[in-house]
Amino acid sequence: MLVDINTCFGTSPKQRVRYAEGVTAARMFDEPGPVVPTTQEVDWSLDNLLRIIDEQHIDLALTYNLRGKLYEFVTGNHETWRAAQTHPQLVPIATIDPCRHFDCLEEVDRCADRGFRIFRFFPDEQEWAIDSLPFLHICEALAEYGLAIMLPAGGWGQQSRIAELLCPLGVPVVAIGSTFTVVAESIAVAAAYDNFFCDTSAIHTVASIEGFAQAAGAHKLMFGSNSPESYFESAHNLVDVAQVRDQEKSGIFGENALCYLRLEGPQ
Repeated sequence: MLVDINTCFGTSPKQRVRYAEGVTAARMFDEPGPVVPTTQEVDWSLDNLLRIIDEQHIDLALTYNLRGKLYEFVTGNHETWRAAQTHPQLVPIATIDPCRHFDCLEEVDRCADRGFRIFRFFPDEQEWAIDSLPFLHICEALAEYGLAIMLPAGGWGQQSRIAELLCPLGVPVVAIGSTFTVVAESIAVAAAYDNFFCDTSAIHTVASIEGFAQAAGAHKLMFGSNSPESYFESAHNLVDVAQVRDQEKSGIFGENALCYLRLEGPQ
């Protein structure tokens, strides 16, 4: 079972830097000489995401449409829902921008009626605060439906604040993108709150995966690749080589998401 809880598709102005062809990470450190990066646009298309899902044998990919994050969430959520109706390996994630204010709670109702189980939020890009009343009112509405909430791990202290505000609602709360600088907070918060989880997309050391499993429990980790912006193989290999029990690894790769996000298995 392989479930990727962190993917997206659509249109984005972002670019990423790739190293020149043939230059590997090992060569960068083992051999002298400059490394010239090349800038290449990410292929955010649905077709590319489906290609990654097929090539990597992903059973379920939780995904959202970038239109909902960057432009207009009602249309973006509709496009996500429509893609999931056509491609059963996709699990749709809805998003709402609290700055819009109008139609936010109505969108919760519409998405819940359509079968969305997860809402993902982007306070940094959309420039709003996690302790603002418009956002908290949305989360209260989500809790009435028992829907999961995803938020960026953010800087030091943000995960603690997220847990204080949202975990008492009783719904699953997933921190996305916990980096090396804040993974210690991720571990502490996950150990303290039964319904707080983290994805693996930005945990870039095997030791962090192993330490997380030992201190907070491997059941608090869910595999995420951040595809197509990041390379799927890098995220997958990090978990694959971690020295945790096979049962724990199976949980990280998919069973935890199915269980705690209350998802149906692949058809």
